[in-house]
Amino acid sequence: MTQLELPLPEHRVPATLADALAFYDDANSDHPRRSAIRSSFKATGKAIGLPLDQIPADAVRLRSMLAKASAGRAGLKASSWKTMKSLALRSLQGAGVELAPGRDTTEISSAWRALLDQADQRVGIGLGRFAKFLTRTGIEPETVSSDTFAAWRGELLDTSLRASPDTSYRQMVRLWKACEHRVPGWPRVEIVLPDDPRRFSLAWEQFPESLRLEVDAFLESRLHPDPLSADPAPKVRPDTNKTREKNLRAFASALVLSGELETNKVTGLSVMTEPINVRMALGYLRKERFDGEVRPHMLGHAELMKTIARHWEKDQPKAEQLALLIKSLKGVMGPSSGMTPKNRERLAPFNDPKNVKRLLELPQWTLKRAADAPRTHLTAVRVMYALQVALLLAVPLRAKNLTGLKLGENVIVSGKGKTRQVRLFLSREETKTYTDFMAVLPARVVTLLDAWQEVWRPLVCNRPSPYLFPNASGILRSRGSLSAKISRFVHRETGLTMHLHLFRHLAAKLYLRFDPAGLETVRQLLGHNTIKTTLNAYADFQTEPAFLRLEEALLNLYETPVQSRKGKR
Repeated sequence: MTQLELPLPEHRVPATLADALAFYDDANSDHPRRSAIRSSFKATGKAIGLPLDQIPADAVRLRSMLAKASAGRAGLKASSWKTMKSLALRSLQGAGVELAPGRDTTEISSAWRALLDQADQRVGIGLGRFAKFLTRTGIEPETVSSDTFAAWRGELLDTSLRASPDTSYRQMVRLWKACEHRVPGWPRVEIVLPDDPRRFSLAWEQFPESLRLEVDAFLESRLHPDPLSADPAPKVRPDTNKTREKNLRAFASALVLSGELETNKVTGLSVMTEPINVRMALGYLRKERFDGEVRPHMLGHAELMKTIARHWEKDQPKAEQLALLIKSLKGVMGPSSGMTPKNRERLAPFNDPKNVKRLLELPQWTLKRAADAPRTHLTAVRVMYALQVALLLAVPLRAKNLTGLKLGENVIVSGKGKTRQVRLFLSREETKTYTDFMAVLPARVVTLLDAWQEVWRPLVCNRPSPYLFPNASGILRSRGSLSAKISRFVHRETGLTMHLHLFRHLAAKLYLRFDPAGLETVRQLLGHNTIKTTLNAYADFQTEPAFLRLEEALLNLYETPVQSRKGKR
């Protein structure tokens, strides 16, 4: 019997972390690890940012709080926070709270092990926890059924502290299905995945083929518009087309789900751009997806329908009607500042100079810790994140450009010794605005870059690759995955909430605090085509520093002695 498995007296299951702590203070006041348990609960409260009596002890509510917890907020190193959290969770289990173990030590049965050994190593690891659940519950390959999957999902939802248990379940099912096709003897099970509440779009196959063919033709025309047309449409990038394809399918689905049209009636883009149909689809989105609010996403759909009516259908009256609808939507939404309220909220902590300093010092601090740590893949990945943060602070790149940086092509070294310089170069084909972009990297970033290339990059990818940040196979990393991992890295180390694009907003905020009249410089830093774009997004950032400058001027005038003028005799 371990120290945390002492016999429990009759007691009420703790409702909060404060109740759980009281259990060890009262019922188990002589517990040999009571002091350590108390420290772990206090650290958990600091990492979450709430008092213990406001932190629920049940898995369903606790997991969302732990997902946002931060080692930096608790004043701990990442490894120390991991230890504290582990002890706190085991202590909750000891107090009677039902939680899935953070690490399942069950030995996988020989039958399941024989099947997993035939699967790809990565797939086998992904299915390992489910295989341990099957072993624990006495289910062998010949007895597994759809009810087994339902039981596993129920355990995840009710007791797991994973941030998104339903996502974990979906990933496990996808791996299972892959094994059904690739591993001989793998049991086949009919599994019905639960609906993903984030998605509502119907498949293109549910619509008439004529709609998909016209959508493809429209998207292709935007990649190569006719410059001799009387009203040429602006050229778009392939990534923009991918987004438009998703938006068109979502809009067609919203039109059908509104209940006014069946899928077989949505035969082409002209049906989707009818003003009455646009209103019905937007009405569905507003009511069913946006809680009755008018969101910017609705405006984007309406503007895309207007673009199609004007440039594809050449139907000017229809485009004018949609323009009136867009004007109405903008009137309800109010003036747009070019930045979402959520991003403004995330930038608010950087009004505190301490938080700015914490983020600025993170890259060098991480490199310093890495120098004293074992040269492992994990340490190398942390150095990679640190370099990416340093790059984003010095040169606020877009996510696509950061992940796609190539040595010798985008990262260019010139000179030697004191004259050595490292530049970042993006050709016009690589930028959103179709203009070349060049920036000289500061010395602090070059130091990190050199250490990454010479020491740490080979531990991440030990084969030839043109990319500055390759994956283990030497190919381009997933943009979305990298963005999420950088966000987690920053949050874990500093307690600050960041995402890749927020670094661009932060650069504008910090520079305008230094120079309130520097919008043109911000435009150049961010690579905007026109000052209008910069002004629309960041004009508000000029206000506060402008008033601070005014106060400085007034104080200077107040403190300057007034010299009396003596009259001549």
